[in-house]
Amino acid sequence: MMSVFIRLAGDVPTAEKAFFRNIVALAMVGVLLAVKRVPLKPEKGSWPFITGRAVFGTIGLLLNFYAVDHLVLADANMLNKLSPFFAILFSIWLLREKPDGAQIGAVAVAFLGSLCIMKPGFQDTPFLPALAGFFGGMGAGIAYTFVRKLGIQGEDSHRIVLFFSAFSCAVCLPGTLFSHAPMSLQQLGFLMLSGLCGC
Repeated sequence: MMSVFIRLAGDVPTAEKAFFRNIVALAMVGVLLAVKRVPLKPEKGSWPFITGRAVFGTIGLLLNFYAVDHLVLADANMLNKLSPFFAILFSIWLLREKPDGAQIGAVAVAFLGSLCIMKPGFQDTPFLPALAGFFGGMGAGIAYTFVRKLGIQGEDSHRIVLFFSAFSCAVCLPGTLFSHAPMSLQQLGFLMLSGLCGC
């Protein structure tokens, strides 16, 4: 539904869409943290992983939104849903986990499936947006691997979402301010709904 509302928002710059999607999450999680009285300071040793989650999550989000705007919605979502398979790959490096044969097979099948969606060399699918969707899924997969690492360390999930949302808003704010596209109330409503679904 988040992707559907992003598409329905129409001709709004990608950075602006990402900003409004994340400002809703930032507000909601900020309220939850205040109500639950969760301190803002992360657990000891969490900063590198919170930063990694925020950076790669933001890259993945921006690339995914670009793909959603330029591909058939189902294709864009399928490419983004490669993230669990990338999480398996990056968990080898970040978490020192060893995938089993079924997981390796699933990664291979997912990669072949993504090639079918991207259709390199054919005219049916725009290659650049498909590539953005592929790397968006990769960025999300890396981000989710950082989330798992933070979970293992006992980091509060609300704090993880708060820092990701705040970082993403900060990164997208200049693009939102300097290339601001006037929006209708309907478009703003769709972006708020995308944030609600994303949160």
